[in-house]
Amino acid sequence: MKSKPPSNAQFSRRDFMATSLAVPAGMAGLAGLMASPEAVAATTGGPALDIAEWSFFWVGIERATLPAAANAKGEPSPVVSGKQMYVEYQIPAKVRHPYPIVLVHGGGGQGLDWMGTPDGRRGWATILLEEGYKVYVVDRPGHGRSPYHPDLHGGWPGAQTLESISGLFTPQRANAPAGGRGGRGGGFGNSPNAKLHNQWPGTGAVGTPELAQLVASQGGSFGNGMGLIKDSQVAVWQKNGAEMLDKIGPAIIMTHSAGGPFGFYVLEARPKLVKGIVVVEGAQGSAVFGPNRWGLINLPTEFDPPVSDPTQIKTKQVQPTEADAKLGIQPYNIQEEPARKLKNWRDCAICVYTSEASFVLPNPGAVAFLKQAGVHAEEIRLADIGIHGNGHLMMGEKNNRETLKPILTWLDKNVNHLAPLPKTASNKRAEDSTAMKLADQGYFWVGMEEKKIPAGTILVGQTFVQYLKPQQKRHRFPVVLIHGGAGQGTHYMGIGGNAGWAHYFVQAGYDTYIMDRVGHGRAIYHPDALGPIGPVFNYASITVDFKRAAVEPNRRWIGTGDVGDALIDQFQAGQNSTPTDNALAQKLWAWAGGELLDKIGPAIVMVHSAGGPASWLIANERPGMVKAILNVEGASPLQPGAWPLTAIPLVYDPPATDPAQFVMKEVAASDGGAAYRVQADGSVKKLKNLQGIPIAYIVAERSTRRAEPVVTFLKQAGCDAEALNLKDKNILGNGHFMMLESNRKQVFEAIRGWLEAKVPPKA
Repeated sequence: MKSKPPSNAQFSRRDFMATSLAVPAGMAGLAGLMASPEAVAATTGGPALDIAEWSFFWVGIERATLPAAANAKGEPSPVVSGKQMYVEYQIPAKVRHPYPIVLVHGGGGQGLDWMGTPDGRRGWATILLEEGYKVYVVDRPGHGRSPYHPDLHGGWPGAQTLESISGLFTPQRANAPAGGRGGRGGGFGNSPNAKLHNQWPGTGAVGTPELAQLVASQGGSFGNGMGLIKDSQVAVWQKNGAEMLDKIGPAIIMTHSAGGPFGFYVLEARPKLVKGIVVVEGAQGSAVFGPNRWGLINLPTEFDPPVSDPTQIKTKQVQPTEADAKLGIQPYNIQEEPARKLKNWRDCAICVYTSEASFVLPNPGAVAFLKQAGVHAEEIRLADIGIHGNGHLMMGEKNNRETLKPILTWLDKNVNHLAPLPKTASNKRAEDSTAMKLADQGYFWVGMEEKKIPAGTILVGQTFVQYLKPQQKRHRFPVVLIHGGAGQGTHYMGIGGNAGWAHYFVQAGYDTYIMDRVGHGRAIYHPDALGPIGPVFNYASITVDFKRAAVEPNRRWIGTGDVGDALIDQFQAGQNSTPTDNALAQKLWAWAGGELLDKIGPAIVMVHSAGGPASWLIANERPGMVKAILNVEGASPLQPGAWPLTAIPLVYDPPATDPAQFVMKEVAASDGGAAYRVQADGSVKKLKNLQGIPIAYIVAERSTRRAEPVVTFLKQAGCDAEALNLKDKNILGNGHFMMLESNRKQVFEAIRGWLEAKVPPKA
C-alpha cells in the first residue's frame, strides 16, 4: 500500500524518477563479476575509480552556549556554534598532480554542485578524481552537511522556488521579461546571451526532473547576524579555509558563483598554501573597490606600499571595450599608477572563467586589477575558445567534461609544474582503510513533492541518496544505510579519517546507498516545507552514549566521550535539529524509501537509533522489496495510545484504523529489564507487509536499548525477527554508536555473517 501525500501540503504528483542510475537494478545477476574497464566506462560514462581514501571532516568547530541548551540537571551545555564547515574528500590510488583541488560551491548551493549533474552523470569532483587529483569538496557554514539553525544563524531565508532557480540556471531565463526577475533571487531577463543557452540537460521548465534534482539541494544560508553568530560570513570563510589548508597542505581552490571570493580570502590568510585559484562564474566579488573595500575582498589586505585603510588607495574608472560593452559589461575600477602590489597574492596564479549564456558576465575588471597589482591573472571566456551554449552551472550541463578541459590545461601550464608529485602510500590498518575500487559513484534525490507558497513552488520531502558501486559486485541486493535521529549519512562513513560501515559494505561487494533523511544533512531543512524545527542539539544529548563506551574494561570509544574530546566535536558538528512534526517526517520517510526501491530494486535496509522506524515504514510501503532489515538499536517504542513501532499506521491483518484497536498486555521481561507491552492473546494483529523478511534487532553490551520488547512484538505479529545481541557473541564494551567505535569492523562482520546466512550473496 503506497502512502498518500501529507495532508498539510498541496501537492502535484509527478514522475521524478526519470534520472536513471548508471547500473540498472536488472543487472543484479552480475554479482561477483569484475567489470572490465571498457564495460565500466560504457555503463557509467567514465572509467572505474581506484580510490585510496574517501572520508570527511569539519573545520571551524567552536563551542558556544545557548540559554535553552541545558543538560538533564538544567545546567548549560555547549552546542557547536554553527560556524563549522564540512569537507568531504577523495584521494586516487595514483595521484598525478602535486596539489589537491578544493571545490567551493555558490550562493544557495552545497558541495553537491560539483559532485554530479542534474541528469545523473558524473560531476567535476569525480572527473578530477579520474584525472589524478586529490579532491576536497566543501559545504560552507549553514549549507548542506554544515547544519543551519535559526538560533545560530539568524532567521530563515526564503525557501528556494523552482521558478527562481529555473530563471537563473536554465534556458527558461530567455522566457523572462526583459530585465525582469522571477521568484526569490529572480532570473536576469531575456538578454541576448540567454537565448544562446542550449547545454542544460532538459528544458529547465518547472515540472522537469532535472530542475527538481538541482533545486532539491538549494537553500542553505549563513544567516543575517540575528542569531548567535555575529562574525561576518567572509571572516568565517577565511578562518575555516585557513584551518583546512593547515590540515591538508598546499592546494588549488576552485570556486563558483557567490562563493567566488572564498579563495581570495584564504589566499590573504595563507599565501604560501594557496597555489592557484580558479573562479568559475564568480557572481560576487567582481566589483573592484565597490562593496569590496580592499579591492576584491572586504577584509584587511596587505598592499605594498602598505595602507592602513582602503581609502588611501587612489582609483580610476576604465571603460570597457566596444565588444564588452555590447555584452553589458560596465565600467570598472583599477588603481591609479603607480599601483600598489598585492603582497600576499604575487605567487598565486588566478583564472577567471565564464560561460557564454550565463547571467554572470565576463569580468575583465577583476583581471585588470589583479595584473596591475602584480598577480599572474588570466580571463578565459568559453565562447572565445569555441565552447558555446553554457549557462551558469556549466559543471552540471551536458558538456561538463568539455567545459572542464580548459581549466585542466590552464592548471598544467600555470600551477602543476611548481612541485613534484606527493607520496600517496597509506599507513592505515586494514580495518581502518577507506580504499575502494568503484565502478561508479554519485547521488540523486527521491521523495520530492511540490507545494505552492506565495513566492512560488517549493519542494517538500526531498531525501538525499549517495551511492557507491563496487567494481567487484558480490551481493545480488544493494544495502541502504539510514542514519539515526539528529544525525546524517556521515554516521556510516567513519570518523577521524578511518573507515566506517559504508566502506566495509562497499569493500565486501555491496552496492551501497547512504541516505540523509529529509531535513538532515544535505537534505536541507526549511519550515515552509517541514514545519517548526526542534532546538539545537547540545553536547549533553550525546555524550552520555559515548561515555558508556569510553570506560574500562573493554573500552570501545577511543576518546574521553565528553566535551573536549576532538572526535566528539567532529560528531557533534554534523548533528541536525529535527522536525517537531514526527508524523509528517515519517510519512516522508516512507514515501522516499518507496521511491528509492522503485529506482534501485529490492534491497537490504539498515537503520539506526531514532531512524529505526524507517525500516518498518519502507518495508510496509513496498511489500516484497525489502529483503532483510538490520535494525541497529532502532527506536521503536510501544507506548500506550500510540501506534506500535511507528508514528503513523502500518498495514495490519486484521486491519486497524486507530491505535485504540490494539488490545495490549504487560509481560515480565526475561532479559532482566522492566516489563513491557505486547498484544493480548486472542486479539493479535499481524504486520501484513513485513511477513517473510529476515529481521535482526542489534544491541550492544553497554547501550540502554533492549531487543526483547521489539523482537517479541514482531514475532507475535508474524515476523521473522530475532535479537542479535553483541554480548552473546562475546563482543563487549560497545555503546549506542557501535559503528564508530574501535571494534566497528568486528561488529560489522558479526552483522554481515547473520545477513549472508539469511540472504545468500548469490541467488
